[in-house]
Amino acid sequence: MPRPTRAEVDLTCVRDNLRTLRERVGPGVKVLGVVKADAYGHGAVEVARTLDAAGIDMLGVALAEEGVELRSEGVQAPILVMGLTHPDDVADALEADLTLTVDDPAAAAAVEARAAKLRRPTTAVHLKIDTGMNRLGVRSEDAADAAAAIGRMEHLTLQGAYTHFACADREADTTTAEQLARFRAALDAMGGVGIEPPLVHAANSSALLTRPESHFAMVRPGLALYGIHPCKAAEDVPLRPALALVTRVACLKRVRKGEGVSYGHRWRAERESVIGVLPIGYGDGYPRALSCAGRVRAGGRLVPVVGTICMDATMVDLTDVAEARPGLEVALIEADGASPIGTAAVAEVAGTIPYEILTGLGKRLPRAYG
Repeated sequence: MPRPTRAEVDLTCVRDNLRTLRERVGPGVKVLGVVKADAYGHGAVEVARTLDAAGIDMLGVALAEEGVELRSEGVQAPILVMGLTHPDDVADALEADLTLTVDDPAAAAAVEARAAKLRRPTTAVHLKIDTGMNRLGVRSEDAADAAAAIGRMEHLTLQGAYTHFACADREADTTTAEQLARFRAALDAMGGVGIEPPLVHAANSSALLTRPESHFAMVRPGLALYGIHPCKAAEDVPLRPALALVTRVACLKRVRKGEGVSYGHRWRAERESVIGVLPIGYGDGYPRALSCAGRVRAGGRLVPVVGTICMDATMVDLTDVAEARPGLEVALIEADGASPIGTAAVAEVAGTIPYEILTGLGKRLPRAYG
């Protein structure tokens, strides 16, 4: 029997969101669709195929192995590896025709050496410029020297240059403007030594939707592609959430008043209660932080999660649900941005962000595509 617990992914929503984002940036700006972390839990292969068919300009992954998997599944669109690639993995990445990120001349030299061994006449790379995230990338004041060094390498072409914003989702924060200023200064310095990469990009989902001055030649939507508003300032943009999480009641338990439920007896029945056991737990990515705090929809009603969420099971109070029975369908996450159990709402209750909710959905959780 198929497992009743599944993530339902509407790929039409992904296509519609891409169209909405293209309209937002206009025809002169390319779109890189971020499909790292299994396409934010939506299934990287299926989402990448959908975006590829929809004419995406480029796809973005974090790891070379993610890009290699997409190539093995027939994805043809250009793929940028946005993380740094270990020298031992460069050959496989280049053979899969992935575009690599470099953050200094030494990293570029490692790619140059592998490209020479593979006798590749030109290998495109993107230079990551650190303008204030203080994570990856060459410091902005050193970008021109790094770009010049790459320009002298026989087998490399500097196709792109990009940066990453730290606070683009904060409406009143000045950090993004400061980062943009540093990025523009770095680009000007690179131009001063004769280097002008055609694919300059900076905007993540938040910046794409709220800061048109950050669009440059290409934008990099991630969360917005999947229909989740990345910041309050963009909540008017008509995005369609693509993912719902559903299951069915495995069994019912009759619990007497005063009895506890699940590990630690963190919840005790205040009345004679009917408890539904759901075959999903934190092992599938339903957060333990929702213990005694989350809600689900059953029989058209919102009902509470009771007791500690287990690795493989979650308990809910179905006492007031007339239809309570084994096999009753239950929604844990609804594909509706306004729902009290939409992804953003669930993340807020769990004390985290939508990214973590979506990417936490485990591989053992089946995906159903529509």
